[in-house]
Amino acid sequence: MNKADRKSARRIDRRAQTDAETRTETKNSMEVIPCAAADQVIPVDNIRTRTFFIVEECLDEEALRTALDQLIRKHWRKLGGRLIRRKDKMLEYHIPKAFDKDYVLFNWSTQEYPHSIDKIVPAIRSPPLDKGPQFLPPLETLDDHFRPSSWPYHRRDDPPDSPLLYVHVSLFPDATVIATSIPHPVVDQMGMANIIKACMGIVQGIDPPPFVGYEGDLLPGQDKAYKDYPTSEVCRTGYQRILRTGEYPLILLPLIPDLILHREERNLLFLPMQMIRALRDKYSKALAEMHSDYTRISDSDVVTALITKLSRMSKKTPRTLCLSQTMNLRGLVPELSPERSAGFIHNCLHTATARFRIDPSTPARDIAYANRKAIEKSRDPRDIEIGMVVEREMVRIRQGSHVCEPFDRSYHVSNWCAAWNDVDFGPIVKKERKEAGGKPKFLVLGQSGERWSPLRLSALILSKTEEGYWVQFAASVPAMKLIKKHLADDPTLENF
Repeated sequence: MNKADRKSARRIDRRAQTDAETRTETKNSMEVIPCAAADQVIPVDNIRTRTFFIVEECLDEEALRTALDQLIRKHWRKLGGRLIRRKDKMLEYHIPKAFDKDYVLFNWSTQEYPHSIDKIVPAIRSPPLDKGPQFLPPLETLDDHFRPSSWPYHRRDDPPDSPLLYVHVSLFPDATVIATSIPHPVVDQMGMANIIKACMGIVQGIDPPPFVGYEGDLLPGQDKAYKDYPTSEVCRTGYQRILRTGEYPLILLPLIPDLILHREERNLLFLPMQMIRALRDKYSKALAEMHSDYTRISDSDVVTALITKLSRMSKKTPRTLCLSQTMNLRGLVPELSPERSAGFIHNCLHTATARFRIDPSTPARDIAYANRKAIEKSRDPRDIEIGMVVEREMVRIRQGSHVCEPFDRSYHVSNWCAAWNDVDFGPIVKKERKEAGGKPKFLVLGQSGERWSPLRLSALILSKTEEGYWVQFAASVPAMKLIKKHLADDPTLENF
């Protein structure tokens, strides 16, 4: 070996030694915790969920910031970690064993406005209640006003060493908007609600519950492999399952013409509560007469039925539809009892699916009934276990979560409403305004998807208030024209 080669070899040895020292230092200074399978389903693994809390009060943003800092620094340390994608494409947390003073726990920004919030989003916040269903400006309106343009849109857009949680607070003389962005692999919306409730507790001097699910997989079926289950259980027609070779193209092909030929129109859809309750009573009476096993339908079943039928209005040919709905497992599995659920922020989502024939004459009440039956079946412990086992296998082989059979059509509904039931921003209302008392009114809107994904095949029920439901809804431009015409002709949807 000549002199130059020896120098080069010494440089390589020094680099190797430095790399080894760095790896040792990282291992010693960081906790490395793999993400559970439920947090890595495609496309959940790439989504950053954006949530806008529009609160009709002036809030103390500094109190919220201090509480969030304490929550992460002293209690729920996992929220201060970093989400890292490994070479095998799986995700893991890197959490410092001690947070340095200069370590960024979360991204925080604030903006004050001298004018009323009604100058920006009056149509979204206060739609008239006597005009039936209404299309409101799209959610991009909120993004434009309340989400800093520097925020990453997807998880893969995160800059190096990006914190998990981004928060932007917009302060108005008559309201406060809290915008958050956090990777979907970290939390579902009930998890986000738990973060808020924990912060509100800290403001009042109450320690948060112990963090549940710091590491490991809490959901059923984690102790048994997919191959150990009978094929008849894990490969069920119309349910989430592992697709056979060649099936996925047969699912996608029928969707392509509409996606290519027709642009998509996206809006918020407001459904008045008075109308939903009236339709629920009407449907319940009819279904009780038709089905001996009828027990009940919920407001959410009615909302799901209405938006599903609206989405199919332009489709005249009878088809078999896979109507899937996301449901949360908190309170349904022993590991997430009501007491433990308060400290659990991660995903625990299960899919309920109703598969039925649909055409323009299908009554919305029948869709509501099919949806309720599917939800009731999916609450069965064995169904939950099978669903989780299939989900883990989907993550292993990198299959997406789209629920549809070859040549069928699909529609998916997610519902955030239950997450916000116990949220109360009262503890951070500014002192000079606390005399009014009571729980501040608020509306929750947001988005949870990839920028390029079409929205016409799914809907997101965002929020429920005394006034009604707010839904993220999309359809092709020709279909939206038909929908708007129908709503103008039948604003109560009595003949739907």
